[in-house]
Amino acid sequence: MRKLSKEIIKKAAIELIKEKGLKEFTARNLGNKLQVTDAAIFKYFPSLRNLFEEILLDFIGECKQTFSSIALENLPADEKLIKFLQAYEFKFLQTDGAMPLLCFEIPRMNDEGLKELIRDFWNFYLEKLGEIIEQGKKEEIFKEEVDSKTVGLMINGYFISKSLRNLVGGESIEEGFYKKIADIVLKGIKK
Repeated sequence: MRKLSKEIIKKAAIELIKEKGLKEFTARNLGNKLQVTDAAIFKYFPSLRNLFEEILLDFIGECKQTFSSIALENLPADEKLIKFLQAYEFKFLQTDGAMPLLCFEIPRMNDEGLKELIRDFWNFYLEKLGEIIEQGKKEEIFKEEVDSKTVGLMINGYFISKSLRNLVGGESIEEGFYKKIADIVLKGIKK
């Protein structure tokens, strides 16, 4: 039998979800992917929901820590925005683009706890991005009429479309695409 750990199971779960979606996220399918029995998985996680929640909490916790530290850095707002996008890309690539797709699927689930996790994360993301946008307005780098929520939606939309193009069309997700997003966003919001 293959040696397991929580990290190995979580990585395989992310791959399975990306490949087949949440409908096919079963203990049997995950066990098959790992070449173990489904009972072996339950030695590490009491339920698939618990496994899924832990994956989300890992991602959210790491993003919150990174986004908070960027927002507090002593840098001009435009440089912070670029670092923010770079950090988002890094987390995105760690899950091979799966996290934005999961955020789409979770609202269709009948699980208020998971929905609340996504809502809290989304609000946090917009708050930190908003702090950077407001700083840019005070520094007179960004236009006064810039709406941080709109900027946040645009950025997130780009990442989601990257995920979908990878999933549907097999288009690879290249490293460094955050620079393209930064160019587009900064052209639109700078004075």
